[in-house]
Amino acid sequence: MKYVIRILLLVIIISLAFFTFDSVNSDIKYTAEVKVKEKAVIEKLKVLKEGQLAFKEQNGKFADNFNELLDFMQNGQRKILIQSGSADDSTTVVEISEKFVSIKETLFADVNIPKLRYIPFHADSVEFKIAAGEINKNNVTVPVFEIKDTKPFSVERQKKNNPLKVGSIYDVNYNGNWD
Repeated sequence: MKYVIRILLLVIIISLAFFTFDSVNSDIKYTAEVKVKEKAVIEKLKVLKEGQLAFKEQNGKFADNFNELLDFMQNGQRKILIQSGSADDSTTVVEISEKFVSIKETLFADVNIPKLRYIPFHADSVEFKIAAGEINKNNVTVPVFEIKDTKPFSVERQKKNNPLKVGSIYDVNYNGNWD
């Protein structure tokens, strides 16, 4: 009987040790998984921000939908000025010429632009939410935009309703909220 109780206690101790280890290990795995997934979301948001800023530079406003923004990023062109000669040298004739270059080739050469609208790890089924408009700040009308994650991976972000986003539709802020 003594041996049966000892064996039973040993099994209970091993089971409790396993459940304790599994509980701590699952939190560590969850944190690592959230970190990896949020990093992928942040990378896409950074690229979308650059696309919005290039769009604004060309059009004077931000794109308020992905079709317009991604088409611009894929097919748009921007003007660059090429200066030949030195403006500091009084004996040289300075010539400035204009040239149009592809937005995709100059800014987004290694980016899969059609997939930018989709949140990573959702099998291209969930899109970021995009909005653009204008606000009046100190009697000046300023264009604004916001692109945010509609399905945050982090339970904490879901509870606080604080998804990863870049820009703000309510304030002049073109930065992300992850910094």
